Amino acid sequence: MKFMKLDVLIAILCILLLCKANAQQDNVLKKIDSLIASNEFLVAQEILKTEIENPSNLLLGRLVYPLGKIEFLQNPETNFKKALELYSLIDSRKLDDTIAYDANLGMGILYIDQGTASKAQKYLIKVNRLAKEFGDVHRMVESEFHLSELGLKMGDFGQLIAHTNNALDLIQKNSSGNFPLAPRIYNYKGALMHFNAKPDSADYYFKKAINALDKTDNDPEQTDYLPGTIYGNWFMVKQSAGNFDEAMRFTLKTINHYNSFLNKTNNHPLTEKVHGNLIISYRNLGSLYSDLGEKEKAKRIAMLGYNHAKKYFLKNTIQYFGAALMVGELLLYNNDLEKAEIYLEEAKTSLNSIKGENYSYQANLYGVLGDLAYQKGNYQEAVDYYHRTLKAYKNSNEQGFSQNEVYANINLAKSYSNLNEYAEGIRIINNTLTEVISVHGTDSYLANEVRIAKVKIIFDQKDYKGTIELSNQILGSYKSQSFNSIISEEFFSPNQLRLLLYLTKAQYEMDTVKTIESLGKITKVIENAIQRIERKKSLITNEDDINVLLENSRELFDFGKKVYRKIFDITGEKKYLEKIIELHESSIYHRIRTRLNLSENKLTPVNIREEEDVLRKNINSFFDMAEGTQFEVDDWKAKLREWDDYLAKLKTEYPLYYELKYSTVLTPLGNLQKNIDGLYTAVRYLFIDHDLVAVIITKDNMEMVPLPSNLPLDCIATISDYQKNSSEIFECLSHLYKSLWEPIQNKIKTDNVIIFPDQELFNLNFELLTAEKINSFKDLTNKSLLAKHNISYNYSLLLLDDNQNTLDFNNDFVAFAPTFDESMKRAYVIAINDSIDIDKTYLTLLPQPFSADIAQRYSKRFGGRSFLNQQASKAIFNKTANEHKIIHIGTHAESNNVNPQLSRLVFAKNISDSTLINDNYLYTYEIYNQNLNSNLAILTACETGKPSYQPGEGMISLAHAFNYAGSKSILTSLWQIDEQSSTVILDNFYGYLENGLPKDEALKNAKLNYLNHAEGRTLHPQYWAGLILMGDTLPIELSSSMDNYWYIILGLLVAAVFFLIIWKRKTKAPLVPKAQS
Repeated sequence: MKFMKLDVLIAILCILLLCKANAQQDNVLKKIDSLIASNEFLVAQEILKTEIENPSNLLLGRLVYPLGKIEFLQNPETNFKKALELYSLIDSRKLDDTIAYDANLGMGILYIDQGTASKAQKYLIKVNRLAKEFGDVHRMVESEFHLSELGLKMGDFGQLIAHTNNALDLIQKNSSGNFPLAPRIYNYKGALMHFNAKPDSADYYFKKAINALDKTDNDPEQTDYLPGTIYGNWFMVKQSAGNFDEAMRFTLKTINHYNSFLNKTNNHPLTEKVHGNLIISYRNLGSLYSDLGEKEKAKRIAMLGYNHAKKYFLKNTIQYFGAALMVGELLLYNNDLEKAEIYLEEAKTSLNSIKGENYSYQANLYGVLGDLAYQKGNYQEAVDYYHRTLKAYKNSNEQGFSQNEVYANINLAKSYSNLNEYAEGIRIINNTLTEVISVHGTDSYLANEVRIAKVKIIFDQKDYKGTIELSNQILGSYKSQSFNSIISEEFFSPNQLRLLLYLTKAQYEMDTVKTIESLGKITKVIENAIQRIERKKSLITNEDDINVLLENSRELFDFGKKVYRKIFDITGEKKYLEKIIELHESSIYHRIRTRLNLSENKLTPVNIREEEDVLRKNINSFFDMAEGTQFEVDDWKAKLREWDDYLAKLKTEYPLYYELKYSTVLTPLGNLQKNIDGLYTAVRYLFIDHDLVAVIITKDNMEMVPLPSNLPLDCIATISDYQKNSSEIFECLSHLYKSLWEPIQNKIKTDNVIIFPDQELFNLNFELLTAEKINSFKDLTNKSLLAKHNISYNYSLLLLDDNQNTLDFNNDFVAFAPTFDESMKRAYVIAINDSIDIDKTYLTLLPQPFSADIAQRYSKRFGGRSFLNQQASKAIFNKTANEHKIIHIGTHAESNNVNPQLSRLVFAKNISDSTLINDNYLYTYEIYNQNLNSNLAILTACETGKPSYQPGEGMISLAHAFNYAGSKSILTSLWQIDEQSSTVILDNFYGYLENGLPKDEALKNAKLNYLNHAEGRTLHPQYWAGLILMGDTLPIELSSSMDNYWYIILGLLVAAVFFLIIWKRKTKAPLVPKAQS
């Protein structure tokens, strides 16, 4: 018995000593972790060195990770030299013990943290083998978890699934044990259930993961990292189900948890994972806003994630690849294909530099490249990419059928349909639908997504009966769903809009009789669709996104015009003609119309609109961070609450303003005819389907005239092409007259005409048209519309206002004319620091001496200012252009007709500031954010010598932007014209303006004067006819320099009289004060 008691005592003593040793080891590790967290690497390395020098130290294996961690923090591209030296020392013992286990685990985690997951594999496999040999269930769970994590990082879903299931089995078989990794394993299982299209099981495991968290542990891993990760993955389930509110709540919770973790910790073992997960969370948040139509917000959030990746990860990491792909995706879905390709190429380069097969990431990349090809109209290329996408998904997870695979199949089927391979498209859709229904149910969000794709294909096949049946089935399914909020409901809106469009088109095609009653039913569906657009519009804070929404709805508006035109042809009733115009006008130039209507209309006090501008700016610029890449979720929620409160106040207190700005899409014509001056005729050209009509509107009448179907559109380019022979041009001028003007000429009784072009007609100067074929360009002086009418142009009938008055500005004139002479270019070359950054295009710009001359002369004549040469910089323009009667810009302009928002004006290089030296281009999208209030902006695109023809969309877009920024009218050019010819016309134009003529008449007279004096090649329209007036035509009251001189002389005379009176008073005898008694 004594010996037994002694044995027990010895055993207890050993346990106590072991516990004490373990406690000491834990204290050492905590000390090292604390020093690393406070960036005291040298002190930490000294402790590590001391511990390593003890070969019998049981802590040795656990020192590999902190040793490598310091190397990584000092150099993210490290090869872990010191950590590997320690690992080799341990490995040389040839012992399979816990020290070897810890050393291998440390190296595996280091490589995963670095983003070089393929290097981690051999270490983690050995960890798993050792754990099994020990029979240690906790180490077995740990090793299985890290192998599953490795599978995730390498895009190998088979490995992820197998090892997650192994870990889960071990936990379930040892249910009484305490497993700290349990929440992470349940989280992985939940994600796998989602990827395998089992949403109910996914919900089950995510709830289990949350419940498994240790609520008593204040470690940031328990309080922030794990909840953030779980909610971040759970988000996917909610998004797939179309539950927008829950998805948004979860992703914001995730970001909040990750920010909290990073604020509480520094150089934590989980820091790299949190940074990577934060990027994914930004992608999730951006995708939600993108689905709601908030494209601009989504793009900014994506850039935030991209900048975060650049800050914390190498280019050859999955995190960096994902961030670049995210930006490329959002730019692509925002129709900015050019920029999207840049980021997608960067993503491709990043993925190619990462070792391993990376199947799931390949699938992601191929899917987006397929979408890019699809948007470009390269459907065969898209098909090839989607097949590669699906193959990569199968290689990644042979048993799975994820949401991503569903969409890849949808896009593949649609691509086949666009290649007229309908049978193959239907086969793919039917197979996909069967599989989705088996998992998600008949009326699930994903099932309806597949059905909508099927509607598109059967509509393309002209199976209109099938289109109607399936569309109504899906719409009925949507009606049966309940939503938590209008936002969640609008999450489905794009789908319903597409369906309603297919439905109405199919109904129209099926209606062989087309009575007023049957067409009336179709118009009700169209009105329903427009109401949905209006509801969606009310949720969007960014004007650009509202324009995208309306542009994406253009097909619906165009079809509406077609239906109402049919009703108008049957009835002849004016209200249906007005409906056609209402649909057309409401779908174009929404941004400028809204601003001008609101600026003219006193629907709200100034302070309310100022509050709106501040709140809107706070929201739209929230994610534009100069340096940081993280944001406070509570601050973002507060901004959204402020905006919601403001809109609620508007809706209650200023309902008319709210309706115009945030609710209505269709703007009623109201008193359109009353807004037309009796001296003017408005001619609105518009395409209905493929037919062109002209609507003639005067104060007393409105009439629609169908135009010939054989419109010679090629002639529009011909008449301004110097390479074409004169006879061909003369033929075109008369052909265009017969098509566009002859059918309406007898209906135009006024000298003044405002033309509202549509589509290609914006590239045409109608003034050149002639009733008969002329023999020389000189004949234009008396045989063209220029000779007969004062013609101006405008964007929308809804901008007309007969009560408009000329705005009065204190300053008459300001001019900007960089001449781009050789001295400016030399100064730029000297000032540029790096030849790589040199703007070669700038150096090739032709000099513009005439532009500088006219700018200087008229600034003197009108008592204004001119900024020439180096002074004509973008920065000076931004500071000084606002609030003038005339803003004159004589510079080069670059018209981008693919993406008009990128059309730009060229200013002088800012050579005094090296950081902004190349910031000399003023883009269309920048002009929208400026205040350029004026009566007239002169905006010419000139080239010295022979100019070149370019379609006018880019230049019209620049003019549109100036109009939006506050310029009441714009004198611009439809194509690049000759600088000297332009100067002559402007010289005459200013003279006529000074004499009090309206702007349209002044421009007409200036052009006729030019034609009367021009000779030879300069008579060609390419040299001069591009100049047009857009906007109001009212005269401008200008003061000449002589007027200014009279004011100065008068001022001097008043001053002289004043000083004479003072002098006379001083020469009188002074008054002597009397003493008081």
